[in-house]
Amino acid sequence: MRDLFLLMCFPFFVYYGLRVPVVALCLWFWTSIFPLQNWLWGIALSLRFNLIFALATIVGYFFMKNKPSFKLTGLMLLVIIFCLHSGLSVAVHGFHDRMWVYFENFAKGLVFFIFAILLIRKKRHFDVFLYFLAISICFYGVIEGLKVLSTGGGHQVRGIYGPLGDNNKVALGINMCIPLMLYLTSQATNKYLKLALLGTSFLCVMAVIGSASRGGFIGLIFIAAYYWWRNGKKISILFGFAFVYLIVTNLMPASWFDRMNTMKGSQTQESFNPMTSRITSWKINYLAALDNPFLGHGFDATATRVVWRDYVHRLDSLNWGVYTPVPNKGYVAHSIYFEVLGNQGFLGLIIYLSIIIAALLKVNSISKKYYSKGSWERGLLSAIAVSIVGYCISGAALSAAYFELFYALIALVICMELRMMDSKQHSNIAT
Repeated sequence: MRDLFLLMCFPFFVYYGLRVPVVALCLWFWTSIFPLQNWLWGIALSLRFNLIFALATIVGYFFMKNKPSFKLTGLMLLVIIFCLHSGLSVAVHGFHDRMWVYFENFAKGLVFFIFAILLIRKKRHFDVFLYFLAISICFYGVIEGLKVLSTGGGHQVRGIYGPLGDNNKVALGINMCIPLMLYLTSQATNKYLKLALLGTSFLCVMAVIGSASRGGFIGLIFIAAYYWWRNGKKISILFGFAFVYLIVTNLMPASWFDRMNTMKGSQTQESFNPMTSRITSWKINYLAALDNPFLGHGFDATATRVVWRDYVHRLDSLNWGVYTPVPNKGYVAHSIYFEVLGNQGFLGLIIYLSIIIAALLKVNSISKKYYSKGSWERGLLSAIAVSIVGYCISGAALSAAYFELFYALIALVICMELRMMDSKQHSNIAT
């Protein structure tokens, strides 16, 4: 039935997407972050929805009248340089076909990034994009959050096919969406829509908790602390915290608390817990970057045997205060920072950190200089900043340096910058 329903709606999606390219862009993002293979079972699987929506966006843009003004900004240039640098790294060290697959996916994300910047300018564009974000990631969070509650904490949230490939990335994506859902709640005028968005946010919180992701849990604590600190309704927020705390302490199984306790680190030299394996991986990526400081080793290279075996016996050369025995297999980087460091060297990490810092500085400068307190622009920029910082915190122990949602948020920051430039230009003409 889902296949038939989607096939019936598909011509209308394409037609409306060609007429309104922002809609096609949102459909493109939806089918990228949550591939429809997770929903479909039959004949509809043969259709390449994501490619068709991407082509509809591109064609619709080139036939679009009154295109939004465009100017190359420093932040956009940094992202493009980062992508080109990753391609150069693969070209030099691309000994494995998988590296080219990773780069191809990253390059496709850059194309989406560029068209998002070309198209999104008006408030309704931003809101529609965020609602599609709710349909893609938060819908999954709602379903999984309900499962966690209905099973008394027994259900563990797993990954799905696509960018949300494991419990850690699901937790990361949902965490990044929560501030954006709270922004939409603040903008909603219908009380039932407000309640629906608040309910979505609560169930997303339960989905993050149910994922048993340690990085996701830390990110959730940061988001909660931020909203308590910045919001004037501190008593109401404390009651909300207490409610969630009571649910967690009375609902989640002992295995969940045991997993969270492993964040304390290795207690004995004989143990080889998940935190120890992470630090081992970080050391390997650091050693790899020392050998190739400008280009690194290419996408996910340090997880392959041909690379990591050259560094495992040099682990003791780095005294980081944690015992790291020699592993018998390769590990992913388990950190966005060490992932870029191993993949693209110190130069790549500098570019990557520059993107994050420049985006946050841009959010701060635009918010304070050009938008009044309480404006929707300032509220959205604040939510984007919280999402980006949450990504930086949760990503410290997770391989997600090329996560699509992060670059989509960077694109929204650039769109707000271009929107601000347009408003300044119009005011100058008027005077």
